[in-house]
Amino acid sequence: MDADLNEFINSLKNLMYEGLVESRNGKLYLTEAGRKEREKYNLEIYDIRCSDCEGRGIVEDPFGILKEYKNIASQRPKPTADYDQGYIKEEDVMRRIAFIYERGDLEDAEIIVIGDDDLISLGMALTGLPKRIVVLEIDDRLIKFINENAKKYGLPVEARKFDVRNDIDEDLRRNFDVFITDPVETIEGITLFLSRAASGLKGEGSAGYFGLTHLEASLKKWQEIERRLLSMNFVITDMLRDFNVYPMSNNLELAAEDYIVYREIAKITNNTRIDADFYRSTLIRIEAVGDIKPLVSGSVELKEEIYVDNESLVTAMATRRRK
Repeated sequence: MDADLNEFINSLKNLMYEGLVESRNGKLYLTEAGRKEREKYNLEIYDIRCSDCEGRGIVEDPFGILKEYKNIASQRPKPTADYDQGYIKEEDVMRRIAFIYERGDLEDAEIIVIGDDDLISLGMALTGLPKRIVVLEIDDRLIKFINENAKKYGLPVEARKFDVRNDIDEDLRRNFDVFITDPVETIEGITLFLSRAASGLKGEGSAGYFGLTHLEASLKKWQEIERRLLSMNFVITDMLRDFNVYPMSNNLELAAEDYIVYREIAKITNNTRIDADFYRSTLIRIEAVGDIKPLVSGSVELKEEIYVDNESLVTAMATRRRK
């Protein structure tokens, strides 16, 4: 069952109200009544995931570059709430690159990346397979870091300053085979990010990759996003569920109170410690089946609805706006 975080929190409150779940020392446990309820339904938990690939179906280092990539990534700038940053596990970056390769979108490809705190641009370039990679990034720290390492390692990567409120540069439009982005998950926000990325693609047959969660995106939101992708002449070809894991210990330089979901759970458990990598996203591949029709063009005003809606519970920017 797919449930967003609002549904999870409401269900947890109901279970506690009914006396089926209790909080002890900041953790949640079934009460005696809860255990009896579970026994009544004869519920069992079976581990069906592959232990060798963590359930991904793709090995973590097919190119033999994970160690080198980790060495580079270990020096990256810390995530900041100013740009709602958060990066996935280095092993998952390698798995994502492996999947892009498997789908025929890496070798001799020209790739545009919108936002790159994951540093997937450097990881892809280390394989020696892409022809050209351009990163469009708002964070000056990351732009400098990517360009310095591209020069140091002789990689075909260029990072440029980019504000998603504006169109991509004219020389980048309709010039790429593939885009990669991890957009915000509001309807208006993801439409904006995907439109900017799509405007860089050459046309029919070009592909795009992005992440989408079930935690901050309800099924109704998924439905609307799919509608908009179809109207842009994209079709979804692949979805790898919970493929990307965001390690909380690495990402959360911010305090737990900066995230709405932790504030809500702390009210129930009296525990604000972050100790579980619960935030995962599905990797989605799309492909153009006709002339690409971005839904947004020209400059737009950066309004709150681009970043924040009532499902934005693990977005620090949302927390700041709701205080």
